[in-house]
Amino acid sequence: MVFRMKLLIMTVLFYYGCCEDTVTVREPPARPAPPANRIVRGHPTTVKTYPYMAYLTLFFTMRGQKPLLGNCGGVILTQHHVLTAAHCCYLIKKINDTTAATGTTILRASKVVIRVGSTYNDRGGSEHVTSKIVVHESYTLPFNDVAVLVLSDSISNYRSSSVQPAAIPPRGYVVPDNASVVAVGWGLTDENCSNSSPLGLRHVGLRKVDRDTCAARWRQVVPEPELPDSILCAGLLGASTCKGDSGGPLVYNGVVVGVTSFGKACDTYFYPDVSTRVSSYTDWINNTVSQNQVVVVHKNSHNTAVAADVTSLMLLAFATSIWIMYSEFSLFF
Repeated sequence: MVFRMKLLIMTVLFYYGCCEDTVTVREPPARPAPPANRIVRGHPTTVKTYPYMAYLTLFFTMRGQKPLLGNCGGVILTQHHVLTAAHCCYLIKKINDTTAATGTTILRASKVVIRVGSTYNDRGGSEHVTSKIVVHESYTLPFNDVAVLVLSDSISNYRSSSVQPAAIPPRGYVVPDNASVVAVGWGLTDENCSNSSPLGLRHVGLRKVDRDTCAARWRQVVPEPELPDSILCAGLLGASTCKGDSGGPLVYNGVVVGVTSFGKACDTYFYPDVSTRVSSYTDWINNTVSQNQVVVVHKNSHNTAVAADVTSLMLLAFATSIWIMYSEFSLFF
């Protein structure tokens, strides 16, 4: 009887202590991913196919200029956290002729609005304001290009058919060379046409390019002797990501293995697209989410929330007192 009572109390205590957001970590299945229809040369798709997609609208002002809008992709990690590229969080400035962006001033969190649960970037789903931007501490364009956005409220319709958390790979996972991967986003479909940004979500099938080949082709552009293990390259003749796809996912067998970072041109075969390799940052992502938990009290339910908190505390105190009592009683048997 004493043992059963202790077990029950431990169960209650555990239940009230495990309500934090957690990131889904899963290794992709071994079978090769089926290529998507052949973003540039991509085909329309829907948010129900990629329910972890997020669309980021960035509001920024450069001195002496009118307010400007930028946009990036993102990936839902939890109901309060979104993964994206670090460079999306800075005042945008074009570098040479690459599609990457940089800046020295980070955007205020309130200037990043996230839309989730919609195939379209201008309507539907729900919008959420960012309360905090956490950029990787070693970010220097174009490397360690990863950031976590913390939302000020809970994502609507979480774990519905159109809103789901993404799965990311375990630390160190390696996507096989030449594997079929899929890039997803709302980026331009024609680099030379600023009006080619689609309202609907698109995807494109690519192939994972081995790091040595990728480094050899990028050596004339990227001022590094070699590309680090923390990047992942993918490409296909006439197909690629483009401006506006930054921060969006590169997917392998349903798992987000990359975050779109930069490319040379939107339809070139010679220069593969470069993504941040998510498995190099699995621990950082998990730690960032754990250290930035969100407690949300709805505006119209303050009294209910307070009552629930009080009830929880009373239950914990009651459980603790019973635990002590039965622990003392057990000394007599």
